[in-house]
Amino acid sequence: MRLKQLRKENRLRQADVAKVLNVTPEAYSMWESGARQMSLNNLVALSRFYGVSLAYLAGVSEERRAGGGLNADENALLDWFSRLDEADRGLLLSLARNLAGNKKYEK
Repeated sequence: MRLKQLRKENRLRQADVAKVLNVTPEAYSMWESGARQMSLNNLVALSRFYGVSLAYLAGVSEERRAGGGLNADENALLDWFSRLDEADRGLLLSLARNLAGNKKYEK
């Protein structure tokens, strides 16, 4: 699995990823080291969080995204996000959640 690789690429600590998954840092550490297996729900959550396919996350494919890559705006947003400190990332994620929860974005 590419848990550690993706975490490091995104300049995150194990505690940061554990918080995203709502688990303890110790539980996440065991998944990253391979001592325990992660649930499918958590794998899907990380796949979405990192913007990669499950196959890439599991290490069975070199294709990061199913169906192709990111567009220029998505790549720019990820680049800007990677430059933020933890506090600013939290603010941006909170804003994104609030915007996505807006009624005009409901399907």
